[in-house]
Amino acid sequence: MTRQMQALRNAGVEVPDLPDKLFFAIREVSELCDIEPHVLRYWETEFHHIKPVKKSGNRRFYRQRDIYSILQIKHLLYDLNFTIKGAKKRLQQGDIDQLVEQNSSQDTLSKIRQELDSIYRLLES
Repeated sequence: MTRQMQALRNAGVEVPDLPDKLFFAIREVSELCDIEPHVLRYWETEFHHIKPVKKSGNRRFYRQRDIYSILQIKHLLYDLNFTIKGAKKRLQQGDIDQLVEQNSSQDTLSKIRQELDSIYRLLES
């Protein structure tokens, strides 16, 4: 298991088991990542982390590292509610491991806040 895959799984991202091959067509990546092909093409223009190989007829072929980058971007945009600009900045600043740490501390703070709210409601009664 690669370090990037493990970091994504630690972040709570569902990482599909990838077939043992070098290149994936856009349709395969779309199905693996549950993202429409037009979104993948748009993300290519926005995020330099996604660099599919273009072959005859301008067909795109993605590597496993592209798929992990797509899953990381999806996590930032859909799960953590980053804007595209914020996700770009975050990806430039650091690694997914740092995001996992940040996300888990935010979860902890949220749980503490909920417990304090429930204690406060009990005290008001």
